[in-house]
Amino acid sequence: MFSYKTVEEVAVEWGITLRHIQNLCREGKIEGAEKRAGAWFIPDNTLNPEKKAKADDKPYSFVGTKKKIFDNAIKLFTQKGYENVSISDISDSVNISQSAVYNHFKSKQQILDTIYGFFRYNYVKYRPGTDVLDSMLKTGSLMDIITNAFIYEYPGSTLDLMTDITKILLQRASTDATASEIFQNMLEVGVSFIEDGLNRAVKIGRLAPFDTHTIAALISSIRLYTFLCWLACPQREVHAKVTEDESNMYKYVTTFMTDLKS
Repeated sequence: MFSYKTVEEVAVEWGITLRHIQNLCREGKIEGAEKRAGAWFIPDNTLNPEKKAKADDKPYSFVGTKKKIFDNAIKLFTQKGYENVSISDISDSVNISQSAVYNHFKSKQQILDTIYGFFRYNYVKYRPGTDVLDSMLKTGSLMDIITNAFIYEYPGSTLDLMTDITKILLQRASTDATASEIFQNMLEVGVSFIEDGLNRAVKIGRLAPFDTHTIAALISSIRLYTFLCWLACPQREVHAKVTEDESNMYKYVTTFMTDLKS
């Protein structure tokens, strides 16, 4: 007999919005999805139909010329804005011909779509898995749980690319429906991920019951505040002050949690 998950649970796992999952269900694209009492339920271990791939596939692991095109396009879009960059600009930055660019990407729009795909994929890739998360929830301090389980980091070069792509998303959110949807999804899924983790902590008896959604929204908002401040003012002294503020705000957040372990 199948076990099922709610669309809210699947949204966290797949890193896409509830609305998008509901649309996939209505279109019959999610195998085995069932509608009960007006809500969709999805069989356990169902794969995202838009991301089915072989287990050894490595999406967006570009090498050679394609990676140079991809990385340089991100830099140019960040610096000048997507509309003000041409294929010629991109080819010049890589020191190749325009035709060589078209050997890897059919158009400038395809480069942008690939950048969006890279962001979607990596936004959820580095989250701790269930086993790791549960271990942190059981043994870590409340501050460790917030800063290591819920507020995870990207490795070096990926962090730089994700930072620049976030700038592109912010530039285009008011005019590009896809950028707007990705940014909205980033906010929604960020809160959902933290809320799910807090609910797991309550379920395993680490924390006493409390308003997990509000605290999850607060933690996510603090991190967003820190990130936006860093984007706007990357100077070291500003970043140090903002980081100190972030730490103090997290300490305040922990006052709303009762640690049953202690």
